[in-house]
Amino acid sequence: MVRLADFLARFRPSGVPGAAAPAGVPADYVADQAEELAPIFSALADIQAACANERDHARRRADRMRARAHDQAAAIVASAHAEADAERARSSALARQSHDQAVAELLREASAAAEGVRRRSAGRMPEMVARVTDMVRSLADDRP
Repeated sequence: MVRLADFLARFRPSGVPGAAAPAGVPADYVADQAEELAPIFSALADIQAACANERDHARRRADRMRARAHDQAAAIVASAHAEADAERARSSALARQSHDQAVAELLREASAAAEGVRRRSAGRMPEMVARVTDMVRSLADDRP
């Protein structure tokens, strides 16, 4: 008579490949490993969820930081444009003032030169009038 233990021994796992052994059912290592690792994977599932949560949180934070940086950059560019316009106006005003000063200096020099010409001509005027008068009289005396 076959005992139950002998009957069940036929279903014991047997390693493959290896030395010849009594007949049996091939060992299902995948099932054993899955069963053995199931608690670890379930613990890791919580950690994976926490990591995914942290990744989403970091992505949202990065998006907010990027948006803030974009706004700051736009403000800096707008400020730079305003400063450039103000600097252009200031530079133009300085150039205009410098030009006006140069023109005023030239006018002063021209006025001084004209005054010098007037004084010299005023000083020479009696002599020139006398010469012209003498020439006209000499022409009048030469008449036939």
